[in-house]
Amino acid sequence: MRAILLAAGQATRLRPLTDNCPKCLLSVGEESILERAVRILGERGIRRFTVVDGFCGDMIRQTLGSTFPDFEFRFIRNDDFQTTNNAWSLMLADCNAGEPIFLMDSDILFEPSVIDRLLADDAPNRLGLRTSGSVGQEEMKVSLGEDGRVVNLTKEMPVSESAGESVGLEVFSGEFVTALMEVLTRRMKTDGYVNEYYEASFVELMQSGHKVMPVDLGDILCMEIDTPEDLDSAREAFKNL
Repeated sequence: MRAILLAAGQATRLRPLTDNCPKCLLSVGEESILERAVRILGERGIRRFTVVDGFCGDMIRQTLGSTFPDFEFRFIRNDDFQTTNNAWSLMLADCNAGEPIFLMDSDILFEPSVIDRLLADDAPNRLGLRTSGSVGQEEMKVSLGEDGRVVNLTKEMPVSESAGESVGLEVFSGEFVTALMEVLTRRMKTDGYVNEYYEASFVELMQSGHKVMPVDLGDILCMEIDTPEDLDSAREAFKNL
């Protein structure tokens, strides 16, 4: 399994902290957000990474290369990070057909047991679902079908209709990855949806018959960092983890 890490964004909501530093390299405890994630994945046997960087990308490459010299990193630059979104970055990752992936946004902090739960689940295609606590209007919300599968992923969904929040951690089979790359390429290069979230491509595939199952993370700690308040909360929550 290869991990795909998306780390191209400029994180303007975290300025001035991100004026000259990518969000994923902000520190939480003794590690940056990204170093912590890569270490946890590596401890679970995932040591091959494709990293799509953009803003201050050379800092990301230098940090990962020096901190994890025994890991395999394939770096790809999203030169259009200011005008595109994570779907474009995922398309650029150009995942190998037939190879399963662990997909992760690079601004997520999580307890190691989050990864354990995702990797232990036997569904070929699955995503982490946070069902505890409140779900914000701006979060990526999830709705489920009668058989429990994911049927929609969107920020536009009313909170009252959602089963919880997608945390930005997914495991996909090689078959799904092959179809996903085809859909992303068409949506980005033919349809022109260069500034959309990759979840739109997931939904298209689910509507065509691909099954994606949720993995309920319960109350295991998992946080996305978007604002200075998020960072302060994360530093407090993870100070002893």
